[in-house]
Amino acid sequence: MTGKTVITDILKEFDGYNVPIHTSEFNLLRIQGGILDLYNALEEDWSPIRSDAAIRRFRKVFLKLGMNASFKKPISLFLASGTNYNQFFNGMFLEITNSYVNSLIDYSYDIEWPYLDIDESPLKQFFTRFQRTFLKKKVFLKEVYGTDEKDFIEKTKNYLDELFQTISTPNTKTFVMHNTIEPFNPTRGLNLFDDAKIIIVQRDPRDVYAANYVRDGAYLPSFEVNRHWELKMGLTGADKIDTFIKRQLAQYNRVKKDKDDDRVLRLRFEEIVMNYEETLQKIYAFLNIDSTVHSTKGKFFKPELSKKNIGLWKMMGDNKEIKLIEKALPDYCYNY
Repeated sequence: MTGKTVITDILKEFDGYNVPIHTSEFNLLRIQGGILDLYNALEEDWSPIRSDAAIRRFRKVFLKLGMNASFKKPISLFLASGTNYNQFFNGMFLEITNSYVNSLIDYSYDIEWPYLDIDESPLKQFFTRFQRTFLKKKVFLKEVYGTDEKDFIEKTKNYLDELFQTISTPNTKTFVMHNTIEPFNPTRGLNLFDDAKIIIVQRDPRDVYAANYVRDGAYLPSFEVNRHWELKMGLTGADKIDTFIKRQLAQYNRVKKDKDDDRVLRLRFEEIVMNYEETLQKIYAFLNIDSTVHSTKGKFFKPELSKKNIGLWKMMGDNKEIKLIEKALPDYCYNY
C-alpha cells in the first residue's frame, strides 16, 4: 500500500482543504501506546491492569511525540522523538493532550502495584528489588489510575477536534492527514472522528519494489545505492526479496475489505494516473463535493508526469526478483 502523495497532491487543489507537507504524519492514533491502544484497553478489553498501563504508556508517548528538542530544556534532548507535534499544533499539543488524558481518569488510589515494575529499566528494577530485600518494613505504594469505559469515544472526538482547530485557517473546511489511520482495519480509527473518511491507495508491488532501484529513469544495481536508499529499502524490506514478499503478503492478507463502510475508498495508483478524469469523479462523489471545489486543477498533480512511475519494474529487464513477486502476488500486480 503506497502512493498516498498522489491523493494529497490532488486534495491540495481543492478549496478549503488543509493539507500538510508530504513528510508530515499524525501518528498518535496508530503508534504503539497511542489512541487505538487506549481504545482497546479502556473500552474493548478493559481491566484494572491494562487500563492503568495504557494511560501511563500514552502519557510517555504523547510527551515524546509532542516535545521539541531544545538545549534550553536538556531533558527534551533525551525524550523528544523529532516529530515536534507541539510546534505543528501551534504550541498547544502538550496542553490539550494532557487535559484529554486527565479527562479519561475517573479516580486514582495508592496501592502496592507490582505490575509497574515490568516497564521499568533494569537499573530501576534492581534498585526496587534491593529496597524490597533490605527494607522489608517499607511500603511501596504506587498511584494507580482508575478509568470507566463511558464516553471514551466522545471525549476522543472532542479532543481531536480541539487539537486540529489549533491549525485551522479561515478557509479551512476539511483537514487532510497522512497515514493517521492504517488501511488494515480503518473503521476503528474512523469511529474516533465525528466526520472522517479515508482514501487508501494500492500500488503494483513490482513497482513498489522497483522504486528502490530505479531513479531518474535509470536502473541502479543494489551495490550502487547510497545510504538514503538503503534506509528506504529497509523500510519496504526490498533489500531481501523474501522479506519483501512476506511483508507485502502480510499487509494484503490483513486488509479488511470494508464492503459496508461508505467512509472508505480504495483506489489503485495506476487507475488514478491512467484514468484520471474517471477517478476524479469517484473522489468527488466519495467526498460529497462538487467539481467546482477543484479550483486549481493541475497545479500539484500532473498525471502525465506520474505516468513515468508506472511500470518501473520493466526497466529492471529480465529480473528474477520481479518474477518472484509476480508468482507470489499475481492478484495485486497491475496489468495494462
